[in-house]
Amino acid sequence: MKNIAKTKSWLEEKLKDPKFRKGFEEEFEKLAIGEQLVRLRLQAGLTQAQVAERVGTTASAISRYENADYDRYEVQTLRKIVEACGGQLKLVMEGPGDKGRVA
Repeated sequence: MKNIAKTKSWLEEKLKDPKFRKGFEEEFEKLAIGEQLVRLRLQAGLTQAQVAERVGTTASAISRYENADYDRYEVQTLRKIVEACGGQLKLVMEGPGDKGRVA
């Protein structure tokens, strides 16, 4: 438990730096997208090859989209992958005065 508390404290301190926070949030977002795609695919009981066939691409392309290091997402392709898994893509855009609005 002490290590978790130390890590949390360290992270909170680092996040005070705007440059660090921006980079952290960008990396976290990429991880979240890939993780959500994997979760959605597994919930649908599909393999990467099956999703690829439904989308009209390759299993390696689906694998790239599920990878946390990938950063060239295209909304149209994300939508196709999500819909192939029976889901619905929703984008949220936040400005300083309108946090949480769904686009």
